Amino acid sequence: MQPARKKVIVATNSWYGPQITLLEEKGFEVKMLPDRVEDPFRKEMATAHALIPGLLPVDREILERAPSLVIVAAHGVGYNNINLPAADALGVLVTNSPGVNSDAVAEFAFGLMLSLARKIPQGDGEMKRGGWRRPELWGGELRGKTLSVIGLGRIGSRVSRIGVAFGMKVLACDPYLPEQEFREAGARSVSREEAIVQADFLTLHTPLTDETRRMIGSRELAMMKKNALLINTARGGIVDEEALVKALEEGGIAGAGIDVFEEEPPSDRSLAAHPRAMSSPHMAGLSNEARYRMSQGAAERVACALRGERPPDVVNKPPNPRYLRKS
Repeated sequence: MQPARKKVIVATNSWYGPQITLLEEKGFEVKMLPDRVEDPFRKEMATAHALIPGLLPVDREILERAPSLVIVAAHGVGYNNINLPAADALGVLVTNSPGVNSDAVAEFAFGLMLSLARKIPQGDGEMKRGGWRRPELWGGELRGKTLSVIGLGRIGSRVSRIGVAFGMKVLACDPYLPEQEFREAGARSVSREEAIVQADFLTLHTPLTDETRRMIGSRELAMMKKNALLINTARGGIVDEEALVKALEEGGIAGAGIDVFEEEPPSDRSLAAHPRAMSSPHMAGLSNEARYRMSQGAAERVACALRGERPPDVVNKPPNPRYLRKS
């Protein structure tokens, strides 16, 4: 009698290594592929039972190439790179792991704020050039400034609490939360316009949806204080990048800290390279600790689905899910 074939898990190489052993010990075969390189994925999906895609766009074609696919486990919180209607139609579960990188993103957002406010990169550059302190490097403090948080979920509420610890006045906009959650985060609930107008620091912590796409555009940037700083560690499509470059060029706002871009990596570097912008390659949530938690969450959800059980944090609603079908 032929031994049963191992179920195959296809994952990106951004996945944290120890979880590979965890799944192999459970009897699964793990295939590691480079992130964002579509051709190897399209080839391997023919035998895949589970996919941990990293930032790879998971379109209908990729899903249709995988007749045995049971689950796509997002490597972290975001899943806007996965075609949910196609997954529903094909009976494929899509999961995420909420909260695994909240601390990492919140701390990174404050790293951008402090670096911009105190001009730390410019000071470092001055020292590396053999110079010394100059008045234009002094910068300003966070204490007493107004921090506006758009999106008071796990990350936004953590940002709010850190802002309070810095002695900042925190305003927050999130139409989906009760007043108690604002109080617990130390923030005052305001409208989006009020948050934008009053902000010394405006930080974005919303998912990318039809409602939030290009939520910060020319109109909103014109409403901001000229000495305000914009921080985006959420999703690139939330900000109109062309409008932001124009606002930076014309002095509409003082600066921006940008970790995410509408196209990643960006082919147009006008925002990333702008002298009033500090940019990073979508790394806010990728501390070593967060990567471990993200990978652990994905591994647990995959193992659960491949055992024929419903995993936690399913974000779609397939009417006839494959994980319940007899193979």
